[in-house]
Amino acid sequence: MTAIHSRALKRGIFRKASPIEKLMAMKNLNADLLELGLHCMFADHDSEQAELLGSLAYLIGMGAEVARVIPVAGKNRPGLHQALIAVVGMAVDGHRWDKGWAAQLGTAVAISIDLFCSYRQLGRHFEPGARKLSQEVLAGTVRADAIEPLNFTAENEMPVAAGA
Repeated sequence: MTAIHSRALKRGIFRKASPIEKLMAMKNLNADLLELGLHCMFADHDSEQAELLGSLAYLIGMGAEVARVIPVAGKNRPGLHQALIAVVGMAVDGHRWDKGWAAQLGTAVAISIDLFCSYRQLGRHFEPGARKLSQEVLAGTVRADAIEPLNFTAENEMPVAAGA
């Protein structure tokens, strides 16, 4: 998790959970994240991956929307946006997986989940749009222009904290 966003364990979704519940929730979240990351890394290039792209559209879409309205570290804001554009591009291209994006999309998912956990109220606000995008990706009805290009300047970004 990126240090600048990791408020979830102290003030977020785990605030009222018992230590065992916290441990189990983090264990399950990490297992799901690892499984999705492995699926990204081991999916065959140019194979049809509708479900994977639908999942990525949902998770990265939520993170990209949260990052659009809060300060985020370094290049995470434009990076999440670019990752979402890549997912939509693959979906428009017949759900064809581009293995060249595997590592970046896995990282984008990790950042998105951290943002969602840290800012869950914002995440809930953006969840319906992310779900709709995911459904359009799965159905093959998403359009190439579904994600608007955005210009992010250096003044919109926060510096990366040392050691983060």
